[in-house]
Amino acid sequence: MRVNHNKLDMLFFSLLILIIIGLPFAIRSYNGYVWKDKIPPNAKVFTLTGNARYGWILGEVEAKDIISLWHRHNGIKKPVITVKKGDVVVLKLRSSDVVHGFSLKDEGIFVSDGIHPGKTILVSFTANKAGTFTFSCNAICGKNHQNMQGTLIVKA
Repeated sequence: MRVNHNKLDMLFFSLLILIIIGLPFAIRSYNGYVWKDKIPPNAKVFTLTGNARYGWILGEVEAKDIISLWHRHNGIKKPVITVKKGDVVVLKLRSSDVVHGFSLKDEGIFVSDGIHPGKTILVSFTANKAGTFTFSCNAICGKNHQNMQGTLIVKA
């Protein structure tokens, strides 16, 4: 007796596709749930993703973006973050490749434990001083380590 498994195969295939498509949305929802208690509601939130080849990238870098980064040859663009004096600032620090560090000396912020790929480190502070400040990676992360810098502008 021959059994037809086409319906069962289609069910499992559909379930697999649903999981693959739904997983990023589930992760984003989970992250929002976890971070809601850690991020003040009035905070200015910025995501910085470290990449040993391209420096700090303003924004979240997805897995598909890593492939396009490999083909980008337009030089390194250092990120600029602009806030107002008195703003509560939250930085979501991520890494797309190797372990990075983070330093914003003027605010007394030093992440020396490392920003590991796949993990997010939250750093929060109140921008109390107006001016232009430099942030950088404080862990030797590759041959372009000196380019891992960005600018924080705090307007009065």
